[in-house]
Amino acid sequence: MNVPPTTGSKKKRRSELTHFLRSRRAGLSPSDVGLTTTGRRASAGLRREEVAVLAGVSASWYAWLEQGRPIKVSDGILDAISRALRLSELERVHLYRLADVNPPLPVSEAEHPNLEMFQRMVDTQLLGPSCVIDRYWDVLAVNQLARDVLHLGHDGNHNFLASLFTGSHGGQYPNRPQVARKMTARFRLQASYVPDDPRYEQMADQLSSDSELFADFWARHEVEQCLPTTVELNHPEGGPRPFVLFTMDLDEAACTRLLVYLPPGVAGPPCACQ
Repeated sequence: MNVPPTTGSKKKRRSELTHFLRSRRAGLSPSDVGLTTTGRRASAGLRREEVAVLAGVSASWYAWLEQGRPIKVSDGILDAISRALRLSELERVHLYRLADVNPPLPVSEAEHPNLEMFQRMVDTQLLGPSCVIDRYWDVLAVNQLARDVLHLGHDGNHNFLASLFTGSHGGQYPNRPQVARKMTARFRLQASYVPDDPRYEQMADQLSSDSELFADFWARHEVEQCLPTTVELNHPEGGPRPFVLFTMDLDEAACTRLLVYLPPGVAGPPCACQ
């Protein structure tokens, strides 16, 4: 369940927005953005009026934004300000969040993830069944423990979500409906970040057609963050065993995530995705 920001958190976010915009404005000179000046300037960096001209907005409106006033902004205006201030992709997403606007997913600089690095990581650095998935939940790397315990890829299906609902992977959870419901809610939240990406809708349509369970959960429109959660898995040695599932972002731009199933009491990754 999403909790609306409190008045205090909104105030802090606006304060962060003010500081962020001022710091980026101070880090640019007129020559950096193709402006010419005459005479000495009282302070380094761009003036508010100059940013407003570059972004195509009024000087007073930009001043209100930088002051953190509660005004509505559009994606187009935030993108124009991002270009005016020469923001990087991640800085642009940060600006969206500070302006209380649903941020776009950043664009990855790498066209293809480093699959060899991911495979080496899950093979050598992790103590439990582990895999790396991309933005569409396709499995990019999986260790032997995950093959044995999760049955990932056993039936030729290399999509984590699809194999959970329609493959042998799903049969490894004694309480599959509970786990499947959580995963559907996480997938729903992820899809909401990119409403213009047709792949998510296509996946939801296909899964709804293939699985009545998914169709039921999808229709509930529940959302959930990727916080650590306890699940039971049918272990090949000894039957059902509890594990703590950790999810961690590896590359926000490429939307790759690490999933690690660890026995209770074993320290997990330092942070979970939000």
